[in-house]
Amino acid sequence: MFVVLRRVVAVGLVVLLLGGGIASLPVAATLDHGAVTDDGDGLAAGVGENCTYSGDTAPNRSEATVDPVHSSTGTAKANGSVLRTRSADTHRRQPREQGGDIATTAAGMETGTATSGTTQTSDGDVIQQTQTYARVPEQPGEVAVTLTYEVPDRVVDLETHVPAAATVTETDGFERVNESVYEWEETTDTATISYRVNPNRTIEKSGPEGAEGRYLSVDTGEWALLTRSLTPTRWRYTGRDPVRYNRTLRTAGPGAAGEEIVYLGDVATFEETAHNQTFTLAVPERATMTASPISVLDSMANASNALRVGDRDEQVFVVAAPSGAVSWGVEGYQIGDADMWVQSRQSLDVANNVWLHEYVHSRQAYETTEKTRWTVEGWATYYAAVLTLEQNRIGFDEFQAQLAAGGRPVYSDVILTERTSWTNDANYWKGALVAGQTDVHIRSATGRNQTLQRVFQSLNGYRDPVTQSQFLAEIEAAGGPSVRDATATETETAAAVTMWNETTHRQLFGSIPARIGYSLPPVDRADAYRADSLYRSDAPVGGSEPIRLATNETLAVDAVVENAGGEAGTYNVSLAVNETVVDAKQGRIEPGVRTEVAVTHTFAAPGRYVVSVDGDTVTVIVSEPAAASVTNVTASPQEVRQGDSADVTATVANDNDIPGTATVEFRRNDVVFAEQRLYLSPHVTTTVTRAVTLDEPGTVSLSAGDGRTTTTVDVVVSTETAAPPSTPNSTEVPTDRQTTAGEGDGFTAIIAGLAVLLAALIARQRRS
Repeated sequence: MFVVLRRVVAVGLVVLLLGGGIASLPVAATLDHGAVTDDGDGLAAGVGENCTYSGDTAPNRSEATVDPVHSSTGTAKANGSVLRTRSADTHRRQPREQGGDIATTAAGMETGTATSGTTQTSDGDVIQQTQTYARVPEQPGEVAVTLTYEVPDRVVDLETHVPAAATVTETDGFERVNESVYEWEETTDTATISYRVNPNRTIEKSGPEGAEGRYLSVDTGEWALLTRSLTPTRWRYTGRDPVRYNRTLRTAGPGAAGEEIVYLGDVATFEETAHNQTFTLAVPERATMTASPISVLDSMANASNALRVGDRDEQVFVVAAPSGAVSWGVEGYQIGDADMWVQSRQSLDVANNVWLHEYVHSRQAYETTEKTRWTVEGWATYYAAVLTLEQNRIGFDEFQAQLAAGGRPVYSDVILTERTSWTNDANYWKGALVAGQTDVHIRSATGRNQTLQRVFQSLNGYRDPVTQSQFLAEIEAAGGPSVRDATATETETAAAVTMWNETTHRQLFGSIPARIGYSLPPVDRADAYRADSLYRSDAPVGGSEPIRLATNETLAVDAVVENAGGEAGTYNVSLAVNETVVDAKQGRIEPGVRTEVAVTHTFAAPGRYVVSVDGDTVTVIVSEPAAASVTNVTASPQEVRQGDSADVTATVANDNDIPGTATVEFRRNDVVFAEQRLYLSPHVTTTVTRAVTLDEPGTVSLSAGDGRTTTTVDVVVSTETAAPPSTPNSTEVPTDRQTTAGEGDGFTAIIAGLAVLLAALIARQRRS
């Protein structure tokens, strides 16, 4: 792994103190055991969950951009034009333990008005929304927000919502509709709303995920840590192609912003890029770190490599929330896809590793039902402990004690699939023990060839909430019927579950089993994406996004398969188009090997498609073939004798970014005498030639066309007929040709005269 570390210190950053360390219980802010109090700011709805970080250090992060999900809501007609309606930012992914919606808000992904099951989108026409956050030092407990919209020409109307309890201080280009809704006045392409919010939010929380205080977000007057305002936006536009929406967070002055979380104040940012993820850790000047920022990033990067379960977000944003400065209600908080904060004094060297716990949450893309909800916290608690053990930060005794707590008598009546039976945060404690035992069952049944990560990865591929029967089906697919039965008993009944010993752990975990992960190759690798069709053969089409194809072209993608484990294993890499698997390849891969496997799909219909491998995505735009053009026509020769032939050559060009086709028609005096269908790659010029016999004297018009334009050239045909071919037996001697010395008709006559003279001399000699 090649890693570059950078460190940028904001103005006034104090020396980070590294020391001490406190152990803690499992942490995650949820609504299961307490109530969130929204102080009227209308900020993030719901509470986040624990996560973890890893990465390189990087420059101060004060801005983040995201292209969220769009939804089409209908069409209308005005002045004869079709108006289409779309909306965005209507919800964010809620904490998974609450079963909230998980929005696919990865940058570059969208859904919307569909044609033939795909979304067609022009690469232009983007509504750019920018939220700029600033402290208001003279008013502690208030944060100023400037909401800016840049609106493209095809948008005919737009409305947005500000938080219900926000105090609007100024508008430019927006008209107020009611208390929280504002409508664009259409008088300018850029419009703004300025308002203030109270970011202070609290939570009533007890149990292992709680802390001593209550705050989830806060403005202290000197710094602020908060989640962004939700700003539901609706717009109508003309044209068939959707008008997209892009959202950016910024800070006015020192600060750092992810996609959901904003820190205002002096801050240092550290960044690490590894395993297709960029980890950004923002360390406020006010924060005292127990673990060094670099070690936090390294731990997350190692966890990213160890977890081969898909759903790797490109950007992971973490804030080290100043411990002690505020009475926080939780030890860690995760929201959205991969934004989170963790109290700065949390240690890496404990079984309850909050940094890694939160990171595991960021890798959980699946939604749950009531019966599978325990997996969210149970799996995060288990993997945080086992990953910390594998990083040699704790010993087996501490790891064993963490999981064994789930087998205490207090949990003897707990049934994980029945949420009402959860006592003493059973989903964390007993959930982690059951997760570990399921991992042990799978490893044992498959000779360590499969692990619980196989199930984790499969669940991440589900679109709808995972049911208990689906969960057990994936368990059986990984470990077999006996493992399914054991897991059903341990989750659906109050059966006692015990912790395994160190000998068993060495046997099943001692050497790292196969850890197989999949990803797309970088899109800038042109030859890793290839097109095959009538137009081109195995031609590189990568290099930039989106990838452009014509209908009926086959795209081949060199999917990356990597085994980061210690043993060989079986891979099953699949290619999905719009979340539907269209091709899969299986094989065996040795430990420590990285290889590429070609997976393919033929695109029959035009449209915009999202092509993915294990969560990595690339956009492909498929269009009908372009129209190639005849650009020039020549004839050779341009003067012929009656009955001779001439060659007509057409130059055909495809100047488009996609393959093109043309049917070239060759005409003689406007009568077709030949035609040729051509298939051309992008930006290619070729020629095609056809011969034609010219029997009629005079000027003949020869042409070639592509159905839209025709280019003509004239050829003169003389009345003189072509000379018949000579034969070996012919004795006819032409007399009308000029000669040169030693050849031609004159030389032949001399030879004939000499022959006559010689014959006469011989006859005379005989008579004498």
